[in-house]
Amino acid sequence: MKPKIIHDPIHGSMKISGLILDLIKTPEFQRLRNIKQLGLAYLVYPGANHSRFEHSLGTYSIAKRLAQELGLTEEESTILEAGALLHDIGHGPFSHTFEQIYEHYVREYDHMHLGQNIILGKIDIIDGETEERQFIPEVLEFYGYEPKEVADIILGKYEKRYLGQALHGDVDVDQIDYLIRDAHYTGVAHGIIDLERLLKILRIHDNELVVDEKGVEAVEGMMVARALMYSRVYFHHTVKIAESMLTRALEFALEDGYLWEFWKMTDCRVLVELEDLEGYPAEIVKRIKYRDLFKAALLLNADELTTEEKRELLNIYKDIKKRQELERALANAVGAKEGEILIEFSTADLMLTEPRLKSTEIGVLMHNGEIRPLTKVTPLANALKRRQTPRWAVLIASPARYVDKIREVWRKVIFS
Repeated sequence: MKPKIIHDPIHGSMKISGLILDLIKTPEFQRLRNIKQLGLAYLVYPGANHSRFEHSLGTYSIAKRLAQELGLTEEESTILEAGALLHDIGHGPFSHTFEQIYEHYVREYDHMHLGQNIILGKIDIIDGETEERQFIPEVLEFYGYEPKEVADIILGKYEKRYLGQALHGDVDVDQIDYLIRDAHYTGVAHGIIDLERLLKILRIHDNELVVDEKGVEAVEGMMVARALMYSRVYFHHTVKIAESMLTRALEFALEDGYLWEFWKMTDCRVLVELEDLEGYPAEIVKRIKYRDLFKAALLLNADELTTEEKRELLNIYKDIKKRQELERALANAVGAKEGEILIEFSTADLMLTEPRLKSTEIGVLMHNGEIRPLTKVTPLANALKRRQTPRWAVLIASPARYVDKIREVWRKVIFS
């Protein structure tokens, strides 16, 4: 089969053939063209229209280069490259936007489990829309690879730990690509990291992926970039308000028995389906379409809450029904309609969507052969663990006319 050249704005031209090219051609992978990498962030950063498709290609490209730097065998390289290409294959519409809905409504379809089942051939996310093309498990088996091997590396369960860590660890090819790519498309300089240096200072030691002592600064730079991108982009309060609005529209639909297979859909399909339902979901889609977003009535720092209040809010976050009841209570208190008051909790949300954010424990290979955790080598790693990301812990949003009333009554309603 003749190789294909794919031009990427971040990594340049990629020459692709064989297994990787056939995986790219599958309908499951092509579906990722229609899922935005950053959900609704384009409403704040107009350039952020890139997709999971290109991020997955970029992650594969970095994985291929890392495999060469680490001196992996051909089989190890192929497994890592295939895992990198397919690591986001299970993502639903608008990427992480509906993460809480997966957790509470359709737990078995979160993107990690769904990705595993797509690779294993247990779920057809395309619903038989294509007939003549091969699907992912068939392609892997044709080239002599077990789908379970690729599924395991994506879940971090692969027998060779360093391969799983290369894809999903403290310093991995997934994070490296999304930080560089998201910085490029949003125009936010915080995500710029030293890719070339990072690839050259990673090592394999006792079945673990570690970083050479000489490269600690490059890892520090990546971790600072990650923390700043979460503050500035991923948890920008306006982005979270837009995502919260769309999440509530989908919750309304699910509660009425509609869109229970939303996890199979693409971004555009979800918007069309919600708009067709009329009422609240249609109103929210219209607001998003024309960027008529709710306003932030309250952005609370964690320091403004007592320990007991934090505990109470965390319990509310864990129980979607409690959060919905609280939103209704606030709406009643200010004369708003159901769905017009939104409450978001950033810290708990981060634990669910990106547990790696506080991961700073990668081993450092010292000049004397000793392995030390990064936190013992640089004080910056500990500082980043303590840093609150983002700056707000609780966000309450509503149409502009309710903002002042919410600021008067929120504490009484929430903690009464």
